[in-house]
Amino acid sequence: MPRRAASFVLICSLLSVTGCSIWPSAEHRAVTEGSIRSTLEQVVSEQEAREIQCTDTAVVDSRLQLQGETLERVSQQLQMLTAASPALATADCPPAAAPSRSLDGKTLVGATEWIYLAPPGRHYKARVDSGAATSSLSAINIQKFERNGQPWVRFDLQHDDDSDATHIEVPLERHVRIRQASADEIDRRAVVKLTVNLGSGLQQDTEFSLTDRSEMTYPILLGRSFLRDMTLIDVGRRFVQPKFIPDDAGQPKP
Repeated sequence: MPRRAASFVLICSLLSVTGCSIWPSAEHRAVTEGSIRSTLEQVVSEQEAREIQCTDTAVVDSRLQLQGETLERVSQQLQMLTAASPALATADCPPAAAPSRSLDGKTLVGATEWIYLAPPGRHYKARVDSGAATSSLSAINIQKFERNGQPWVRFDLQHDDDSDATHIEVPLERHVRIRQASADEIDRRAVVKLTVNLGSGLQQDTEFSLTDRSEMTYPILLGRSFLRDMTLIDVGRRFVQPKFIPDDAGQPKP
């Protein structure tokens, strides 16, 4: 680290241990802007003047002595600050508030969240998109069939080549027609209903249209059908909610 930057970091670090970073009076500002700035400039000038490109013991000792003098000067400045306001030495900065996960009784979500999907009973990253009416799920090998006289659909959920495909069979709810902004043709998709757990307090049966999202960053998109009435979106944050922990977490599979 350059010596100028090292001196600045050292002085700022020592000043921070005395209390909050905002000093309450003009007296404090006069000390910091006058005396400390003058001290810093003088120390930097002395360091630059003594800069020697060698590792001689005498040079090392000289630099250690210079650092000791710097610490002594900073200590004197701190004593001046404490004398001007004794309460400053014992002041406690308030702890930083934890980021909020709810607002006005609604669950706060970021642009990306971890969700727990059942079936298949696994965590997935999902992109939050209030511009999409229906949530969508990445699916390949989609096949429709009948079970007990009712329409069902089977498909594989596999979003990347590094993980095994998850086979899912669920009742077919309906079909939906979706027109993509990048395509002229209307896409007819099967729609299924799965249970979504988001964070520790939000669980909802949600409809998903099935489509191949293997070229997308996230295998799941959460649309307005899931978000409305229960959530607020903070697009500047990600993973606001913690991962949902199922009741059987840690128990061996039968």
